[in-house]
Amino acid sequence: MIKLLNPWPALLADINEKVIIIADLHVGLEYELSKMGINIPYQTETMLNNIKKIIKENNPDRLIILGDVKHGVPITSFLEKRELPYFFEVLLKEVPLIDITRGNHDGNIQEVIPKEVTLHNSSGFLIGTDYKIALFHGHAWLKPKMLEADIIIAGHNHPTILLNTPLGIRISQRVWLKGSSDPIKLAKAYFKQKNELREESLVNNFNNKFKTDIKKSEVILMPTFNDLLGGLPINGEMPQSLLGPMIRNDTIDLDSFEAYLLDGTYMGKVNFLKELYKKNNGIARI
Repeated sequence: MIKLLNPWPALLADINEKVIIIADLHVGLEYELSKMGINIPYQTETMLNNIKKIIKENNPDRLIILGDVKHGVPITSFLEKRELPYFFEVLLKEVPLIDITRGNHDGNIQEVIPKEVTLHNSSGFLIGTDYKIALFHGHAWLKPKMLEADIIIAGHNHPTILLNTPLGIRISQRVWLKGSSDPIKLAKAYFKQKNELREESLVNNFNNKFKTDIKKSEVILMPTFNDLLGGLPINGEMPQSLLGPMIRNDTIDLDSFEAYLLDGTYMGKVNFLKELYKKNNGIARI
């Protein structure tokens, strides 16, 4: 039902509809780089053409973008104001439905996207009936009802892996992370942030309070669609302050997650990659 669209940083969910899922476009990043003295060509058209290729190859009913469509925070740059209306007008000719879950970079995005694009808040939304998929950016808590999903998909963390080539050149590669959630830890963390911590029958209390059926869900953390972005190296030290609440509160065991390159190459579990990183003086080798 869920397929990695190698070598693209995109997913295909084939449920009661065909859905393409991408995350972290950060349109307007070039403007911020230019203020730092780094001048590169605008990448919006390149990303747009790549998304059009993915749509043409898979003929989806719907495109979902998991937040951080734009880059500027808190101000929307002139580049974003110019590029984003055109960006979505073109995509709406390629796919009939487009959804966005609001990311931490998406303040005031409603002002620069067409009214035909559906904008969801940062707590995300569910798709599917028999097989439910929870979709959100990842910087905020999910709605309680979304924790009964079979699979949770998020962006935000920009996962990468640091590698050392045979020539001794260090490179960073985007990766997919795949693992599972812990319903007891999720319930505990959710009650704690609401100052309603209940030690006994956590899952039952959660289900009764929120009229849901929290379960152990598969979790996929997506790589960025914009290949100019930096990332958090999963085989190095990941600053907790930058991670979403599901990771900061240890509701998922990130060390047990599997890592895959964009071409589908299985790299191993995160804990193995961390150990390899330490043994090789701070870098994994290929």
